[in-house]
Amino acid sequence: MGKKQINIFLWIFIFFIILSLFYYFIIYNRNSSVDNQDITYVRAKVLEVIDSDLTEEGYIPGVYIGTQELKIEILSGEFKGQKLILTNSRLHGDLVYDVVAENGIEIVLAVKEREGQPSSFGVDTYSRDKVLYILIFLFIFVLIGVGRIKGLMALISLVITGLLIAFFMLPLMFKGYSPILLAVITAFIVIFLSLMLIGGFNKKSLAAIIGTSAGVVIAGIISLISGRLAHLTGITGEASEQLIYIVSSFPINIKGIMFAGIIISSLGAVMDVGMSIASVVFEIHTKVPGLSKAELFKSGMNVGKDIMGTMANTLILAFAGCSLSIMILLMAYNMPYFRAINLNTVSTEIIQGLSGSIGLILTVPITSFISALFIENRKQEV
Repeated sequence: MGKKQINIFLWIFIFFIILSLFYYFIIYNRNSSVDNQDITYVRAKVLEVIDSDLTEEGYIPGVYIGTQELKIEILSGEFKGQKLILTNSRLHGDLVYDVVAENGIEIVLAVKEREGQPSSFGVDTYSRDKVLYILIFLFIFVLIGVGRIKGLMALISLVITGLLIAFFMLPLMFKGYSPILLAVITAFIVIFLSLMLIGGFNKKSLAAIIGTSAGVVIAGIISLISGRLAHLTGITGEASEQLIYIVSSFPINIKGIMFAGIIISSLGAVMDVGMSIASVVFEIHTKVPGLSKAELFKSGMNVGKDIMGTMANTLILAFAGCSLSIMILLMAYNMPYFRAINLNTVSTEIIQGLSGSIGLILTVPITSFISALFIENRKQEV
């Protein structure tokens, strides 16, 4: 990729950042989704666990019920530097939300302020952001260190994807627009920018874009039809269930969220297959320019058969990994197969995995055909 192309994409990247920030600060921030203005969250360090009255709950190690008396120092916000003693009552035998404080760890405090009354402090959760920032930095370092300019282009593509999801797709979902339509639009933009950034402005990238877009659309259509035939609700977990309680305030299409999630979750794997097949076909043409369209298509299919097996496994295993706790729960209750296969949650996970895999598999012949077609056209022009 030449310097001119790099400059063009950097300007595109800057444009998206400016557009996203404008949308967020001017439009999206006008309507806060949740009114929590009287509650702020700050970082704090546990200086000492003064007293700990804990009882281990049941047979799960690390789960406790009780209270702790803590001496803490606030590390951020309006009360930074203030030391105080408070009671940690966030211990209800809940492995997900409980906080078992130890000397030296950092936690998040919820500070509630009311007019005319002193501020109250409560333990909210563990402070995990520093670990996440270190991991993000390591990811960027490895990506650019190994991929060089390609890695930088991939990073820019990833940032644009995140901006599109956070400041375009999600806010418009809150306003009642179709999640499926928004997911498709987001996917098309991500596919175009990502593959053009990585592959450059050429027919190879265009072939990969067409093949990938077709695969994603096919996955979305199959999931939508299957979901309706199977009477799926779109409610698959605790977060989805909580959305029911905010629908009265926001016109959110809950059922559409599940199918939008399938499109977005399968996007990365399908893009990988599309670009891989296009690169193979164009590379073969470069090395053996005398091959016919049919031979190039066959070569793309032969390589694609090897790729599709591993990538289909990638999608299926990704969905299976997310559903691991559900599968263990079904085994623990010794649930009959016929009932388990008909459960809303199980059916949803199966349709998600299979729809994405079908779209991925069909990306191979579509991309192979388009790549061979483009190469023949270019050859005729020469």
